Amino acid sequence: MSDKEQLSDSQLFTLRVWLEGEVEGQPQWRGKLRHVPSGEIRHFRGWAALIPLMLDMLRRYNRLPTAVNQKESGAGEM
Repeated sequence: MSDKEQLSDSQLFTLRVWLEGEVEGQPQWRGKLRHVPSGEIRHFRGWAALIPLMLDMLRRYNRLPTAVNQKESGAGEM
């Protein structure tokens, strides 16, 4: 695959994270995920929320195959 083909299939994100205090001794992370080509911005609380947001954006803007989405999100696993 050429560099040009790889770039056409790639996506660019910016990620900003910050610590917003503690709750019961646990750090509370907040963040902002921006899909650069579209300008879409999504906010999240906690690291576990980041991956589903990113996968959703990839699915919509890069037509990520459904089988990959299910594998990454743990869908269908017992």
